[in-house]
Amino acid sequence: MVNECNGLVTTVTVRGEPDWPVGWPFVMMSASRLAIAMKAAVTLVLAFATLTWGQSANSHPAQPVPKSQSTSSARKWLAPKEQLWCPVLESALGGATAADPPMRSYLLDAVAAGLSKCEPGKVRTALVDSFVATLAMPENEDIWQRFPSQGGRLDQETREAIYKLETKQRLQEVVLTQLLSVDELKTESLLPQSEPEVRVDLLGSLVSHETVAKKFDRAISLLSRFASDDRFPYREATELMLALPPTRDADRQDIFRLAMASDSKSHSFSVEGDDFAGMIVRFWQHIPPALVLDAIHQVLDAASSGHGTGVTLNGASGLVGFTSDRDFRVFELLPVLRQLDDEEADKILKDSQQAQLQLKQFPNGIQSLDPTIRDTPAQEGEQRGLTGGSMGPPDQMLQLLEKSQARAKEIGRWADDNPRQAIAAAASLPESVPFGSKGAEMEFFPRAQAYVAIARTAMKKNPSAARDALEEMATSLKDAAHPYHALELWGEGMTIAKEMGELELAVKLFRSGMEQVDKLKNEDTDSDDPNLALKAWWPSVWAYWWLVKAAAQFSPHTALEQVRAIKDPEIVAVLEVKLADNGLGVLAEESITMVHKKSSSRNSWSEFRAPEK
Repeated sequence: MVNECNGLVTTVTVRGEPDWPVGWPFVMMSASRLAIAMKAAVTLVLAFATLTWGQSANSHPAQPVPKSQSTSSARKWLAPKEQLWCPVLESALGGATAADPPMRSYLLDAVAAGLSKCEPGKVRTALVDSFVATLAMPENEDIWQRFPSQGGRLDQETREAIYKLETKQRLQEVVLTQLLSVDELKTESLLPQSEPEVRVDLLGSLVSHETVAKKFDRAISLLSRFASDDRFPYREATELMLALPPTRDADRQDIFRLAMASDSKSHSFSVEGDDFAGMIVRFWQHIPPALVLDAIHQVLDAASSGHGTGVTLNGASGLVGFTSDRDFRVFELLPVLRQLDDEEADKILKDSQQAQLQLKQFPNGIQSLDPTIRDTPAQEGEQRGLTGGSMGPPDQMLQLLEKSQARAKEIGRWADDNPRQAIAAAASLPESVPFGSKGAEMEFFPRAQAYVAIARTAMKKNPSAARDALEEMATSLKDAAHPYHALELWGEGMTIAKEMGELELAVKLFRSGMEQVDKLKNEDTDSDDPNLALKAWWPSVWAYWWLVKAAAQFSPHTALEQVRAIKDPEIVAVLEVKLADNGLGVLAEESITMVHKKSSSRNSWSEFRAPEK
């Protein structure tokens, strides 16, 4: 499942059995509202300001260029950003060879993105070397065959093997996906050496790749390989069906049958239309009616026999919740069923009071909430009506939190007339609001949100009040128990300060935020129970990155200086490469996080990306 959170799109994939560590990000917000989420695949991008802007800051003169630049004088990097960042990548490329296989694979893949701007001829080699590094990791999917014989709780040795396998799979998936855009034939030649689950995922990527290239026959041929597999790429299949010309309904029907067969083996479930039920809603008018009716009953029967906890949808019109999966499926599919069999629709609706209630308000079901779930592609700039969703019924705390956020925004609007009064009113809001169940605790900051809203409103008419509001924001966040939940606020504060020309304040906010993230690093480096995951995927590294990329908007040198103050060479290498990639304007890999601790019986994954601005 995919969700958007205050400008963050968050995807969570749980391998094995999930056990969310205390304070782990689990609830999301869009730019206008909060949402919850889990799943999909993605990329993190934030445009950096130009180097010239950063060097113009009088209070922060340019730092010396990287030492590696002196050894790269023969390179002809013309643009200032290339002169700054290309030596960083050259140095990282050389240093990666000495790293252990997982970190070597990660760094080579990350470096390859920026090399497309600095040394295009080295990109393919770096990616292939990144994949080869994963082959030095001995774990493979045979471990899953041993699980049934283990019985009961997994021992530490098995857990460790599962973690290493998950790491290997993720590294392979990321590098092969990037290599696919560089050399499709080489990607296919390496695919047999990858783990089986990775091969399935990459086949889906190949389908998408051929769809974008309008090589529809090739895409359909690749999709047919899933005929006997219960891991069907519903999203990629949907993209293909949307892209096919109107004259190719026969192909749509063949794809629909493939998806239906896979769903019958392993029921697909997504709350945002990227599953088999979503294909029914989108394409039922292109499919024979009898087949559509069979498909609807297949989905409803699976929902009836399951043990789901319900569904919550976060849309532009508010939260829509269902306490059972079947009620959600009836809400989703009944408008289609009514077009085909009105009597059957009445019969099914009679047994679902929640669907009855929601369909009165949203008569077209999920398409009322999100009109983009249709049989034509979304138009450029068209926004989805659903901003997120989650498994489970609506939570009262979530609704209370929405009210608190609404109050913070209201106070922010007061700043247009009386910013000082708004600042005083913001002080009455709670500094933080805890939210979530055990293992998925969250912390939100209504007071800081109000201060940011005030600063944004007052920055032009009353810059002194805006500055005071940002100072108050920083003060209110100093005691945050879970600092990564406040990263969006730190980033927005820095952006406002930059737009006001307050460089000194922007840097001050940046450094204050970094101090808060140091608390998170202490959790990862806890001597009694450290995070054993790849350092590049530590939550603290993700948090450092979120702040560093925001700081690089106004001063790349300041960002580099702060990164190099971190006393961990591997973390420094990771952040330098990510800075270089973003500084060169290329798509960096998505920010994956991993928590793997001995004290926890399970591992937890998350993936984060931010939309382009």
